[in-house]
Amino acid sequence: MMLVALLAMAALGADDKEADEAVKRFRQSFANPSATARATAILELSKVPHEKTLKTIIPFLSGDVPEVRVAAAKGMGSYTDYKKLASPMLMAALSSNAKEFDVKAAIYASMGVLNDEMFISEVVKAFKEDRIKVAKAALSAAGSMRRKELIDPMIELGNDIEKWIKNKQSGGYRGDDGQQGDENQQKTRLEDLQKHLVKCLAEITGEKWGSFKEWNIWWGRKKATFEVPPKEEKKK
Repeated sequence: MMLVALLAMAALGADDKEADEAVKRFRQSFANPSATARATAILELSKVPHEKTLKTIIPFLSGDVPEVRVAAAKGMGSYTDYKKLASPMLMAALSSNAKEFDVKAAIYASMGVLNDEMFISEVVKAFKEDRIKVAKAALSAAGSMRRKELIDPMIELGNDIEKWIKNKQSGGYRGDDGQQGDENQQKTRLEDLQKHLVKCLAEITGEKWGSFKEWNIWWGRKKATFEVPPKEEKKK
């Protein structure tokens, strides 16, 4: 028992030392005035998941330039073993980056990886974010999370998209320039969103239905008893 305890302490010490060294390297790299260099430094630091490196990254979720905040948001996805600390910080970062759409998209990407139950309602709400890149990032997060409770709102969104396309409406979505564009641009945007939605539904369910009529029929039949299947391993 004593030997086991000593080995555990040694392992912890090694982890602490590695984290300390990573933070030291980060501080040296982050001294570079280039935003790209600082963003790279954060991403490198996130490759050493530890409470010390996490606490070093967190302030940059709401500080510095957007490029650095994007890197901090992406880096948070590395901290699956530190959800109790990382998840609330990601939630808070949505408010502090309300108008930074690239940052918000990166936040949702990390939410998908961390797969914390507290993210569910926030991810669903973001399905109808007006910036299309944010809405797509939220759908990707839902696909990564693979939770049954996300399917209903995804089916509902799919049906809304069908209605918007039929009625030549925009659904309220905007491109990167903040504009809805003309009728053809709106239709193209919605069709692209629909394809992305189908892909994310398939990630959760393992199903391959094409039209939303088929998705509705399938979900109506399976909803009561459906269980998310094990994730298929990608063939190398």
